[in-house]
Amino acid sequence: MGDVFFDNNLAPISINNETTIRRQSIIGKLIEIIAADSVSNINLKRDPAEIDLKIKHNNLNKFQWVISEYTNNAIFIESAIHELNLAIMNGSTKFKRQMKQFYLESLDKFNIETKPVNMDKLRVNSDNIVQDVIDKTRNFLNKSVLLDDAIYQEDVEYGITLITSYSIIECVVLETPNVND
Repeated sequence: MGDVFFDNNLAPISINNETTIRRQSIIGKLIEIIAADSVSNINLKRDPAEIDLKIKHNNLNKFQWVISEYTNNAIFIESAIHELNLAIMNGSTKFKRQMKQFYLESLDKFNIETKPVNMDKLRVNSDNIVQDVIDKTRNFLNKSVLLDDAIYQEDVEYGITLITSYSIIECVVLETPNVND
């Protein structure tokens, strides 16, 4: 994938013209589970104070609404993850590993050091990083997933929002408060 940068632009613009073979993916399976809305009711909701601290720690502004989707749907998201693990051995681990890869690629894209994470630079770019992870997830799904025909694009977009919010809360995307200061 090639990146094109324009002077005075606030975020990178990516142009992708790669051809790929479409195949099943764990992220796609999780989207199918979310779209089916058939998950069991498991209460693993996070403490909102932890969520507020994470938003502040990472200086997330534009994408606070993504976090709100988690707080409004925590039981649903956690249930979908539980169902993913029933359908695919170690599904949540494999899912988190892929989302972590998207995050690390985004840090690299914005030239943010990772050992240790340059929190000042991350805080300046946190919204761009979340947008980039969303874009990477969407592109990954578009290139690789054979989703059930009954799943609507709106379900896919909603699912991307939910799995991104889950990834942020689980500290797969963005950083854990008090660890990097």
